[in-house]
Amino acid sequence: MRWLLLSLALQNLGRRKARSLLLIAAVALGSGVVFTGAVLMQSIDRSMAVGFTRLGADMMVVPEGALTNITASLLVVEPTELVLDADALAKARLTSLGRVAAQKIVRVEHSGIGSHHESADLIGFEPAQDFTVQPWLSEKLNRPMQQGDVILGAARDGVLGSQLLIFGKPHIVYGRLGRTGVGTHERGVFMSFATLEALGEAIGGMGGGHGTKPAVLAPGKVTGFLAEFAPGATPLQARFALLSNVKGVKVVAGDATLSGIRQGLAALLDGIVALMVLMFASTALMVSVLFSAIVTERRAELGLLKAIGARRGQVLGVMVTEAVLATGIGGILGVVLGVLAMRLFERSLVYYLENVGVPFLWVDLPRTIAFAVGAIVLATAIGVAGVLYPAWAASRRDAYDLVRSGT
Repeated sequence: MRWLLLSLALQNLGRRKARSLLLIAAVALGSGVVFTGAVLMQSIDRSMAVGFTRLGADMMVVPEGALTNITASLLVVEPTELVLDADALAKARLTSLGRVAAQKIVRVEHSGIGSHHESADLIGFEPAQDFTVQPWLSEKLNRPMQQGDVILGAARDGVLGSQLLIFGKPHIVYGRLGRTGVGTHERGVFMSFATLEALGEAIGGMGGGHGTKPAVLAPGKVTGFLAEFAPGATPLQARFALLSNVKGVKVVAGDATLSGIRQGLAALLDGIVALMVLMFASTALMVSVLFSAIVTERRAELGLLKAIGARRGQVLGVMVTEAVLATGIGGILGVVLGVLAMRLFERSLVYYLENVGVPFLWVDLPRTIAFAVGAIVLATAIGVAGVLYPAWAASRRDAYDLVRSGT
């Protein structure tokens, strides 16, 4: 019976070749737009996340008496002996701030890094919260960052995976950063909070600390914070909220233009997604109207099937099978067209962006396959939803009524 339903569905599609091809083309266009759009939007979102975080944070929060230098990008907080509580911003619960990353900085001598008497900035950060250090990694080991690992700024020499002695203690060079033009960022040696705090005794005894650890290495203390604005928040709102709710801090804002561009592009992507949804909905409506007309046109044929003994479920099955075939083929062709469109995009705009140094990060293969399968399933579901009600209504009618109304 299944093969019979499939055979009848194929014959019906073949009888109206032009209409079937137009239906498949419409579904292919809709599913292709959805598949291509989903992959590109995810890729653009990832690329924007990396590209904009490379431009630095929107705001730096440091102790009130700290001296700060104005830099092109807010990538690290300024070295100072003053400290803040690590939970100062968390307690304030500021809705105008998005991501927040705390940092600890200790400037030391006699660290053993480079020249024996060379000053070095040891910068601690939390890898899970960071958004200004790791996006600048030009190379790294193929594993998560662990305690005892360090990341070297672009101005420091070191072989990936080699051992680096800091105050006589061995550390593994986990990664190297690209050039940023920010001195502290380029000269810095970056590590997790736990790795930096483990050096506390050595820093206090050998780094000019007169036998005491720097205050910033105490648990629960940080040098400062780097923060991003929440969607829709303005620099003025964020600054006012910070100074009103957190005492003893100084706020240094980054380039407001870049913050506006970031938020504007995020809103633009949301608008493009909404347009994709509307386009797919219009395709679904068109397919539903088309299948309703097809069922109405074929009432006499359905009546004859019932007259020779076909049951309601079999009549319904013929129409659903036909819809699944047409829209399923359309969905597959749409995915193929989407892949070709992305290849063209890769060889044109993406190639140009990479040549000028702007990274474009494609979605990984498993997620791309998931988007492709989702587009095909959605296309098939549109066909089933479009044909189900008119076919169900026709299958409930008597064979005589169907034959008479179809002639």
